[in-house]
Amino acid sequence: MDYIPFIKLRQEVVHETPIQSRKLTSAFTVAKYAQELIGNCDRETVIVFGLGTKSDINFISTVSVGSLNSSLVHPREIFKASIASNCARLIIAHNHPSGDIRPSDADHSFTRRICEAGYLLGIEVLDHVIVSSNQYYSFKEYGHIERKG
Repeated sequence: MDYIPFIKLRQEVVHETPIQSRKLTSAFTVAKYAQELIGNCDRETVIVFGLGTKSDINFISTVSVGSLNSSLVHPREIFKASIASNCARLIIAHNHPSGDIRPSDADHSFTRRICEAGYLLGIEVLDHVIVSSNQYYSFKEYGHIERKG
């Protein structure tokens, strides 16, 4: 007799961070949370804010910790927790340890790829925010993320 594996996903809270508001209403609000969490990290770190239908925060997850100037991340890591948490939307944030928040060509390419994957999955990517300890860059504010559908 052949056995077929039964897979059950389990979520575990590893760390809880106190937050002032359960809603992310602007790139500025996202940037403040991201700066608090990863703004002073010495390596590029990518986090995801999973949001419900009313932009309330379901979770914040670290999906990649890279090197001084790069972080390797695949769409499956970005969307894994979002799918398991029944998120309607998400926001991506990552830091630039150099302090220069201007997006690289790789940042633009990554953002397009994640937005396309989100469209296919039915999870809207609201923004991608790059932070340093005291500045931020919002792809949405600069018109690099558009609503589809």
